[in-house]
Amino acid sequence: MASTWPSIVSMAKKSNSRFGRSLRGALALSAAIAACWTAPLAACPFCTALEPTLCQLREQAAVAALVEVEEQSPQLRTRLRLHKTLAGAARLRGTTSMSADLDMTARPGSLLVIFGSPAGKQDPPVAQAPEPALADLRWHAVAVNEQEYGYLAKAPSLKIPAVDRLRYFARFLEHPDPLIAQDAYLEFGHATFRDVARAADALPLSRMKDWLGEERIPAARKGFYGMALGLAPDARDRRENAVFLEKMILAPEDDFRAGFDGILGGYLLLRGTAGLELIESRYLANPRAADGDVRHAIVALRFYQEFGRDIPIGRLSAALGRVLARAEFAATAITDLARWNDWESLARISRLYDDPVYSDPAIRRAIVGYLLACPKPAASAELARLRKSDPAGVAAAEQILSSTSGIGTGSE
Repeated sequence: MASTWPSIVSMAKKSNSRFGRSLRGALALSAAIAACWTAPLAACPFCTALEPTLCQLREQAAVAALVEVEEQSPQLRTRLRLHKTLAGAARLRGTTSMSADLDMTARPGSLLVIFGSPAGKQDPPVAQAPEPALADLRWHAVAVNEQEYGYLAKAPSLKIPAVDRLRYFARFLEHPDPLIAQDAYLEFGHATFRDVARAADALPLSRMKDWLGEERIPAARKGFYGMALGLAPDARDRRENAVFLEKMILAPEDDFRAGFDGILGGYLLLRGTAGLELIESRYLANPRAADGDVRHAIVALRFYQEFGRDIPIGRLSAALGRVLARAEFAATAITDLARWNDWESLARISRLYDDPVYSDPAIRRAIVGYLLACPKPAASAELARLRKSDPAGVAAAEQILSSTSGIGTGSE
């Protein structure tokens, strides 16, 4: 979901973040996360909300209206006939036609919803500053048909509780009209995971199973649908969804499986530790597992650590630690293990610094970050040892960690 679901994105997203439990942790982890994982957890995981929804545009605009194009110049200066007002009625009172510089080409006779906002913001704001005239607004236009306009006109205000809003948009997921389908999905992308979970009773879960297998469904949405199956409130649905997702996990592998991280995340929500055991044996502990599948599994564990509740954190850490055997995933795993306060892996992680297979600067930087974050005296001793054995390498890692976090490292 995401937010700023990517992580979301991001994305208008309200994440229940658990990052950074100490000053040293903030120092080490902020840089390591930036270096090792550029897609942060979004409020609604597995959603990609990289653009605003129509409701957000409507309610952030000084003026929003349904208009018909009468004429447009090559410079996009457009004469418009006003049909319906969505926002800013006082500004448009008595107006039947207007001209605006739009951000898209449009043929005469076509319908648009236009959103007008002030071209610049006053900083600091001036008390009782006059509202800009129509001619001073910057315009964004979206081409619509009558059905799309009706959908937007009836869409609940952002002032309505989020759960109630999501129940409205759930019925429009994968609507035959592409604009409506995409906008309904974006509404979930901008929602918090908690609100999506609370609105799960309104989700078309049985249809989502079909959507996961349809090639026409955009890949970005499949991760959300897989995860959403794990939110089913009914016990029977949860059992059936677990069987369905397990079949997808055990199906013959393709080169690319759209939304597979969300499928794994939904499976973890449904099966808990038993689901983790399957994911661990099939991907995290399997040296022959495809790189893409391992990455999906790591993202699913991150999601569950943030939003799940049944699998103990120590069990998640142990499963993730299995990928330390593969150098290509070591930096990512070390970063997450530090984020999860897994200090039981200290000895194993510190030894990796001396292994030439793990000599990549990103891995060594993650190791240094882990040692800086770890509160155990043994971590300080290991860091002191590494400073002696590789002073230039450790200094370079600490410099990057410090510059990224904005906090000086200093000596232990």
